[in-house]
Amino acid sequence: MNSSEVSLVAIRPAEKKFANIVWQVSDVCNYRCSYCNRGNWGGQQPNLDTKTYIKTLKSLLSQFKEQGYEAFKIFFSGGEPTYWKPLVEICEFLHSVLDRPLIAINTNMSRSLNWWETHHHLFRDVVASFHIESANQDNYLRNIKYLQCRLPYVACRLLMHDERFEEVVKFSERIKVELDNYLIEYAALFDDLLPHSPMHIYKEKWKADFLETHSYESQRNLDFCMIKDAKSAACLEVYADGNVEVLNATRLISQNRNHFKGWSCSINDSIFINTSGNIRLASCNAGQIIGNIADENVKLLNQPVICPLEVCGCGTDISIPKIRTNKSGGDRA
Repeated sequence: MNSSEVSLVAIRPAEKKFANIVWQVSDVCNYRCSYCNRGNWGGQQPNLDTKTYIKTLKSLLSQFKEQGYEAFKIFFSGGEPTYWKPLVEICEFLHSVLDRPLIAINTNMSRSLNWWETHHHLFRDVVASFHIESANQDNYLRNIKYLQCRLPYVACRLLMHDERFEEVVKFSERIKVELDNYLIEYAALFDDLLPHSPMHIYKEKWKADFLETHSYESQRNLDFCMIKDAKSAACLEVYADGNVEVLNATRLISQNRNHFKGWSCSINDSIFINTSGNIRLASCNAGQIIGNIADENVKLLNQPVICPLEVCGCGTDISIPKIRTNKSGGDRA
């Protein structure tokens, strides 16, 4: 019996607990994808007060350390975070005050190869979102080829445009031909490309079938030097039969296993900072707003919650450690 036939009962850290900071740094983006919400590219929140942000981060990190957190994952998204002017200085600050932090970024990979040659050392985890309407495919692949043997994790996250679905699949074949080392995620769209929007419905059966059977594909050439020098900030899926797998949120969503209502969720492990600077425990509505990144006096909370939501649609929220309780419902695989 494989895991798709057995109930998911917990998501737990692979090693020790870690603090997870997700930061939607601005609404500035150089793309205008038809399936995206203006809130991701409107340019109303450039958020450039670097010194203030560093002061607040310093306070938040100290509080996490006081609560016993030793490992940290900081995940930057946007907008397009590589166009956010404070990014490099803030990453350098994080490396200066944390012991081997796992700094991750969700980028459309539109920056030049020179940008990545200069700054790739700041990151350990890159999620390269591919948008068929806007992406320069040659530049995207050039950057991935450079990063594939220099970072421990690089994912090609292909947004499955409904009207151009076949083109995206064709590009995935190019990735598999041209790259020696790859991880491809086939990501179904959310309406308006917001974390808690309804999942887009693909009316053509072959597209729905493709997504059900192709959540991800990977190939790792062991001759590549895959440096891993960040502290562990990964989670595992635990199943009722004792089976354990590395967490893959895209796969859980495609298998309809992202239903955690009634579960005990360690929401205090994670904070989400939105484009307005508001700091919430996790990105979902299960967590309250505790302050703003412009206020260095923000105080963290230290209590898990019982999840009140029917569906968990955000990969970063799915990765928050959680455990099924006796009163909670099961997954719906």
